[in-house]
Order: sequence, then structure tokens, then C-alpha cells
Amino acid sequence: MAIDVRIFGPLRLDSGLKAISIDALEGQRRLRDILLELGSLKGLETLRAVATEGREEGAPFIILVDGKNCMLLQGLDTLVKDGQRISVFPPSGGG
Repeated sequence: MAIDVRIFGPLRLDSGLKAISIDALEGQRRLRDILLELGSLKGLETLRAVATEGREEGAPFIILVDGKNCMLLQGLDTLVKDGQRISVFPPSGGG
């Protein structure tokens, strides 16, 4: 079974990926481990830094698990289960 990951903004342009399925392994995985795996893909390397540099909130990215900000769950230690969706939004500027 799989976890659906949606990628937005410049990350989508850099990686050429709109979505990717990640193996749920034993039915669930920590968000941090999923970001590490994604960070090994071309154009998504910055996600590895988010997972390894102790940025518990996932900053500077907004990371949603089934539409809920991971900051309101267990941060990067949130357990993501088979069939759930992760959405990764990079920071953006505006004026």
C-alpha cells in the first residue's frame, strides 16, 4: 500500500513531479522518514535538510497530512498511515 505525496510550487518545477506514491512499509511511517526519502530525488533535496536539521515544524515548508498542518499534529514525528495524503507547499512571497 502507499502514501500519496503532492508537491506544489517551485518544488514541482524543480523536480518535475506533481505527485509521488511512497511505500507505507508496515502500514505507517514517520513524516520525517518520508521527507528523507523524498529528499533523495532530484529537485527535492531541500526536503532532506528539513528532515535532518531539527526543524520540527517542517519550516520553511507548510506540510499537511490529510489537510492538517503537521505542526498541529506531532510535527515531523507524525505517523502517516497507508492511504493518507501529504501535501508539501514551499514558502512563497507576496506583496
